[in-house]
This record gives sequence, C-alpha cells and structure tokens, in this order.
Amino acid sequence: MDQPTTDPDLPLRYPFPPGELGAPPLLLGWARKKQPVCPVVLPSGDRVWMVTRKDDITRVLTDPGFSRDLTYPGAPRFVGDDFTSVPGGIFNLDPPDHTRVRQVINRFYTRSAVERHRPVIEGHAVRLLDDMAHGPNPADLMPAYAAALPLHVAREILAVPPELHSDYHSCFRTQTHLAASAAAVAAATASITDFTREVIETKRRDPDPDEPIGALIRARSGGLISEGELIGTTSYLFVTGSEPLTAPLGTGVITLLTHPRQLRECIKAPDLWPKAVEEILRYHHNGVLGMPRIATEDVTLHDVTIRKGEGVCCPMLGATHDPAHYPNPSRFNIHRTTDASATFGAGPHFCLGAPLTRLFLHTAYRALFTRFPSLFLAVPEREIPWEDNLLFIKPASLPIAW
Repeated sequence: MDQPTTDPDLPLRYPFPPGELGAPPLLLGWARKKQPVCPVVLPSGDRVWMVTRKDDITRVLTDPGFSRDLTYPGAPRFVGDDFTSVPGGIFNLDPPDHTRVRQVINRFYTRSAVERHRPVIEGHAVRLLDDMAHGPNPADLMPAYAAALPLHVAREILAVPPELHSDYHSCFRTQTHLAASAAAVAAATASITDFTREVIETKRRDPDPDEPIGALIRARSGGLISEGELIGTTSYLFVTGSEPLTAPLGTGVITLLTHPRQLRECIKAPDLWPKAVEEILRYHHNGVLGMPRIATEDVTLHDVTIRKGEGVCCPMLGATHDPAHYPNPSRFNIHRTTDASATFGAGPHFCLGAPLTRLFLHTAYRALFTRFPSLFLAVPEREIPWEDNLLFIKPASLPIAW
C-alpha cells in the first residue's frame, strides 16, 4: 500500500505520519495521485503548496520563476528562523550570485575531488567499529556509528578543531527539530552563526586554500564574495555536513537488514555496494518535504494558481517514488537500472554534496558489513523507535547484535 485508504482533510499538516521502517509517508502517494498541487500547513502555521510528481518537481527546481531566497521577513519557515533565514549562504542565493559563490567551493565536491576523503572515512569507520567490537553486544548503532561517523568526517573535511565543533553539535539538531519552539530554533541558528564566525576568525590568520572554508576566506579577501556570503556559506557547510548523513546511514542499515538476500549479494560481491547506495538514496531521502521555493510570479499548475510570493515544497520522495519514472517504486531493489540523481534535486541547486554522500555511504556500509557480516537486528523491526519530528527522519535507536 502506498497511499491512505481514505482521503485526508485539506490542508495537510506537516510532519506527515511516517511510512513503515523509514519508507515514504503514505500521504505523498495520495497527493501524487489525487492532489498533485496540495496545500500543506507547516508546524509554524505557515501555508505552502506541495508538488509530488517528478516532472512538476523538476519544473519548480529548474524554473527561475521560483526563488530560493528565504531570508526576507515573513518567509515561510518550518518552525522558526532556521538556516534558511541566514543571508549569504548558497542555499539562499539565486543565480548569478549563487553561481559566483558556488564556484569557489565546487572543486572540493566533484567526484574526483571527494575521492581523497575515502581514507579519512575508512579510518574513522575502522576506529568506531573497533570500539563497537570491544563494547557491549548488542549495541546501539546510532550513537556508536551512524551519528558519530558523519560528525568525525565532517569535522576533518572542514578542518575544524574538535574543541570548537563539539559544543555546537546540539545546535545543529535543534535547528532541524520540528517540535522545537520558534525561539529555540532561532537561538540555535544564532549560536551556529556565532560558531561560524569563531571558526572563520581562527582560520583567517592563515587560510588554507586547499580546504573549503579556507578557499571561501581567500575569496573574501580577493573581493569575489562578501562577508555575509562567507559567513552564510560556511554556516551552510556546517549545517549540512553531518546531520543529513546520519539519517540515511541508520535507515539504510535497517533497510539492508530487512532485505537479507540483497545484503548478502553485496557482501559477496562488493562491487554491488554503489548500486545499493543508489537504491537506498532513492528509496528514502529522509528529508521528506524539502525547503520551500518562492514563486516570483503567478504560476498555474494542474489548474491550481500559485500566487506570487507563495511557497512551494518539492519532496524528493515524490520524485523518486513516481511510478511514471520508477517502476514499482515501493519495492526496494538494488538492481534497478535507474539511479538516485533525482534525490539530490535539479537545476542550479542540485546538491553540492552528492558525490561525497555517495562515497560516504558506500564506504560506511561496506566497512560495517565487512567487519560484522553476521550483523542482525536485536529487536523486532517494528519495535525500532523513530524520530519523526526532525527535518531528517531517522531511527531514535538501532539495537543490533553480531
């Protein structure tokens, strides 16, 4: 079943009831079929439109008539002034400013460039798995591996001293918590901005042009970007550097363990791991709704008029589970001929970190199941608790044994 048995009341209210074991909310399938341009109320009370068909999503993401700038007063927010309220970050810039700033750091995130981080990911993975092997069995994979590995890797890639980064990790979580108060979200955003300034000032004395923050500082010194763009884009790198990877790492392990035949194929033939990563990214995309775009003019889509100034959300799960593009989309199948590109968006804001995400998950899954090929869930799969009040849905805990 990929949609509710009865029609829901409109507008829909976000967050949606989650699907089983991290699968897409059933409301997405219902909306795609019956209400392809659907009104949704966010936890803040702001109202937006949601489109759920892949072709419509691609149109919104590639049409310059929809802006990514959410920094103005009154812009739609999930809860409060989160990272979308910070001016200058590439997340909130439209071309040509977005293009100018992104070019400064794009070279660090190409497929060939991220390969240099493979030993970093492998090294941290081995250390964490060693610690897990010498600890209690069963163990909770979330704190032991799925949450810890992205944090260590992001810290090293961005060359941030541990003593600076650790104090602010809780702020990253608060900023994406859908049940937090607007004041708490705004305070977390302010703390992350202060942290960003502190890191920049530490690095400004001797910026390393061979890492992203150092390159941004050099670009600021050369007049290529503004101070606001330096702070906003560095803040964006911190916010997106670890938490968005924790969710697919934890959820992906559950999915693999509940599809044991396909998992065994990957363990026996490691060249299948990239295919497994693509299917996990297609199947899940733990962000669900996606951040709003703003219509800069009236647009009519499926006989619905989206007025100038209204927000439109494009859930990537709507795209990657569209049966017009993905046959039998609710079936997890690592042998699909399609890839997961749609999960990373489209147009100018196609995810900067897509190659790094693929490399990270490939390395993390392979390391885990090479070290623990007999890994299994220590509780029945439907007893796994989920955090569904976060921007990135993930297991609250993941008891595993070996």
